[in-house]
Amino acid sequence: MNRDWASLRHELQYILDDEVANGNECGCQLCICEHGKTVIDLAAGYTTADKTQRVSANSLFPLFSTGKAFLAALTWRLQEDGLFSYDTPVANFWKEFASPEKSGITIEHLLSHRAGLYLLPSGKPDLTDWQQMCNLIAAMPPRNLPGKKCHYHPLTFAWLLGHTLELATGKSLPELISEKLLKILGLTGMIYFGIDDDAEKNVVPVDDSLIPVKPAWEAVHMNDSRLRRCCIPSFNGIGSARAVAGFYSKLRGKYVSEQTFDYATGKLFRDPDDPVRPDQWSKFALGLILAGPEENRRMFCGHGGAAGAEGFYMPDLDIAVGFTKNRLSPKHPEHPVRDRISNALDIPCRFW
Repeated sequence: MNRDWASLRHELQYILDDEVANGNECGCQLCICEHGKTVIDLAAGYTTADKTQRVSANSLFPLFSTGKAFLAALTWRLQEDGLFSYDTPVANFWKEFASPEKSGITIEHLLSHRAGLYLLPSGKPDLTDWQQMCNLIAAMPPRNLPGKKCHYHPLTFAWLLGHTLELATGKSLPELISEKLLKILGLTGMIYFGIDDDAEKNVVPVDDSLIPVKPAWEAVHMNDSRLRRCCIPSFNGIGSARAVAGFYSKLRGKYVSEQTFDYATGKLFRDPDDPVRPDQWSKFALGLILAGPEENRRMFCGHGGAAGAEGFYMPDLDIAVGFTKNRLSPKHPEHPVRDRISNALDIPCRFW
């Protein structure tokens, strides 16, 4: 990996500015930490397509599924505190999961996307009503046998894992995220799962100007102030690249022990009869994706998001990366700007 940070800073800023200039991007941020120290902290472009306000390092971007990593790490910490183990059945806390078809679902299954509850409840559920969503999901049967198949839970992940943590601790999920995650990591005011009035003015809206059929679902959801004010960590986190990189830089040996981190990211958690599907989001450890090449999957431990944000940690180098952007790409999960950044850093590209 190229680690001449002084020269890279200029090259990476040029890449971000060029992608804005050529119209691929509207606004974006990039932050890199090495050994816990920030070595790259860049911003480029504009908050909206009309180019009236420039992006700064403090601008807050929708993170989409990049935020799932925060809920996963909170779960590791509570496990480390002894509130449960990964093989604890969800039914120990959530009585509706004691039904025959769901009694085998464990916390490990939730983290590794193997619970079989990956679809939203039928109809048009109100995503802003936390308790109603929990009740509806609790009544759903799994689509496949728990633990047997990894199938990405794009939205239900938040209610499944979040409500389990609530029942295990007796505290609300916003309270847990604030007290047991963000305060400990020093990220209060830098990332939100439920935006407040003061931070709302710094939120960068999703730009779907390149998407042929509008409005794109990402814009519908994350440009809705009602949804932004909820706590739904599967998709509605809002923060900066600085916050994402800071989060990953403080996980191993700081927020949780090295042993806890290494176990949670040490392998793909899946049934031996469930093959890895390269074209799907199926390379899950306990909440994080192992996105490295097959010979070294753990090169990248992290998570990407629908609009192109990403965050990851490189354990071998003790390097953490956070990247945010607001212009949706019709080629997602391919993003030219991320590929150019990867080439400059001399690391493989990621498609998540």
